[in-house]
Amino acid sequence: MDTNFYIKKIDFGKNTLNHFNKIIDVRSEKEFIDDSIPTSINLPVLNNNERAIVGNLYSKNIFESRKLGAEIISKNISKFLKKNDFKKTDKILLYCWRGGMRSLSMYLVMKSIGYDVQILNQGYKNFRAYIRDFLENQVNKFSFNVLGGLTGSGKTYFLNLLSKKYNVLNLEKISRHKGSVFGDIPNEKQPTQKKFETNIWFEIQKFDVNQKIWVESESNKIGKLSIPNKIFSNMLNGRLLNLDICIKDRAKFITKDYKYFIKDPEPVFEKLKIFKKFVTNNNFVMLERNLKTRDYFSFTENLLKFHYDKVYKKRKFFTDKMITFNLKLSGINKKNLKFIVEAIETNFS
Repeated sequence: MDTNFYIKKIDFGKNTLNHFNKIIDVRSEKEFIDDSIPTSINLPVLNNNERAIVGNLYSKNIFESRKLGAEIISKNISKFLKKNDFKKTDKILLYCWRGGMRSLSMYLVMKSIGYDVQILNQGYKNFRAYIRDFLENQVNKFSFNVLGGLTGSGKTYFLNLLSKKYNVLNLEKISRHKGSVFGDIPNEKQPTQKKFETNIWFEIQKFDVNQKIWVESESNKIGKLSIPNKIFSNMLNGRLLNLDICIKDRAKFITKDYKYFIKDPEPVFEKLKIFKKFVTNNNFVMLERNLKTRDYFSFTENLLKFHYDKVYKKRKFFTDKMITFNLKLSGINKKNLKFIVEAIETNFS
């Protein structure tokens, strides 16, 4: 082996993603799903089951567990090298939980072959510390504008369109949730809080710090996830563009946007029970009747009228006092995007 052979380690920084064209997470599948560095691929030197077996043996016999771990890791690394077409010119970063034996094992093999490879110092823990610091300290460099409006105003819809021209942080997309009682998306599982925060960082770090970021007037929670405190505080300090859209247009949009519930309304019946303590008995009976007769438009319009619009007007965040400009729109469609852009250019530049 080369006498100049040494282990190259780096700390995660703002340019790390650009410096390496291959980032390999050698942790187990579960660890990778819980949170990982964006753009990284998962090549577990010990998969979920193997890690559990080695871990159980470790509590009984450290020597034998290390021996077994080495056997399994060697076998898995051999498979990865056969299946993956790594090039000699690739700049490769490896990481595990804390920069220990899992990443070191892969590193030693790849380095001895001649790959340009480095280890993330302290592994995922180092990356996570970077994300925490960013959300606590660095994020204050960015400022926000807010797109508001009553429930069903198409805020997320319009933000998606605006993202072609402006910096947009789509928190509902990142959280995989629509931000209401009915916000669960079929066949979509919300990420962990750590993954949510990582994905927020990944989007924000793409933006020019000198340009405002547009967000939706969210609650500080989206489904089970919490918007990081400093980001939410900065959102509250932003200027608010309020969309003023009539209830019928909003009900029509929601009915279309939640069309998967029309195909399978059973989850709606279950969620509706939550509203029993928030609306009058007569109103609840009417909502149930709307659902049972499959009158989804009336159900949506009545739910807005009986609950959501009332709650929105009593909100603690993004109140009417914050509104910089109120924009009345005739509907939720691409044609009206020009009026939003015009309002932004005139009142938010």
